[in-house]
Amino acid sequence: MRRRIRETVEDDGWDSEISSGLALAAFLSLVFVAVTLLAMGPMSRFDTYFNLAPAPESWRPTLQVVDRIGQRAVCLPILAVVTYLLCRRQESWRPAIVAGTAVFFLNLIVLVLKVGLARGAPQAVDPSFFGEGMAFPSGHSANVVLVYGLIVYLTLTYGDPGRRTRAFLWSLVPVLSVVMVLTSLKLNWHWFTDLLAGLLVGAVVLQVAVTINRAVPAEGFAAGWRQGLRDLVTALRQGRSRGPANPA
Repeated sequence: MRRRIRETVEDDGWDSEISSGLALAAFLSLVFVAVTLLAMGPMSRFDTYFNLAPAPESWRPTLQVVDRIGQRAVCLPILAVVTYLLCRRQESWRPAIVAGTAVFFLNLIVLVLKVGLARGAPQAVDPSFFGEGMAFPSGHSANVVLVYGLIVYLTLTYGDPGRRTRAFLWSLVPVLSVVMVLTSLKLNWHWFTDLLAGLLVGAVVLQVAVTINRAVPAEGFAAGWRQGLRDLVTALRQGRSRGPANPA
């Protein structure tokens, strides 16, 4: 009897954790849809307003350097180094699988949205959609949330950071997100809603990646991709999990 009660409590905890994670991802997706629709109408005024105050020319060299924090050529190597060290520490490829899959799907989603929505850049002084541009959503702001968010999540999950390091990691993504938005606006490379939408897309993919990683049992993917996918489907269907993975 006690065993059944314990199993029920564990299953309820799993259901609550995973369901809340997927619900948050769904909510962020709805917010993205709302921002997109508003950008096509009322929020275009905000885009035009921010577009009227570019940075002085003397600031541009410095801002262009800062803007690189969102470039794949800069943030992905950092993620690769962190992931490699965590894989060695855990003696498992799981951190690399989580990071690689999330980055792949983010770039795919951003590309599809850019091509499908076809919004022009601020230089065209026309924030309308379905034209010839690829400004919406911002890939730089999406990269900041997902890539640096993965660095934080993987380090906290598979590493053993100290208290100060944890505090630094928790503040990393919010600070870099604000810096990315302000930098892009001052450089006049993106509309305000482009950057906001990019943050939301990155947050959605990050939340889904974290939730799926928690859903898969600790030994998941130890026997390869096929068995790992079977474990994932089984975990999602039956609600059996052991919490965040910590493979030996």
